[in-house]
Amino acid sequence: MCPQHTNCERGPRRRRGRKVVRLDTVALWERLALLGRSQNWLAGEIGVSPSYVSKLVNEGRAPSGRIRKRMLKALGADDFHQLFRMEVTDDDP
Repeated sequence: MCPQHTNCERGPRRRRGRKVVRLDTVALWERLALLGRSQNWLAGEIGVSPSYVSKLVNEGRAPSGRIRKRMLKALGADDFHQLFRMEVTDDDP
């Protein structure tokens, strides 16, 4: 039994079918190239650290709604699906 979760034997309970928004990295790099900008520039434009943008690019983090809106504006995209995709998790306990 783990100390944080008194009713589990294998760690925290995972939710199946949870929707997660991920950054479409190919679309991001195409937009940045079109604008002649860098990942560091994007970080400054949306008010986050370059390491946070790196985590988004490498799918270590999922962007919040606020960050998604800032990214769309900074990159001149007008549609969610131009930069992001939805994933449905199917984690087995």
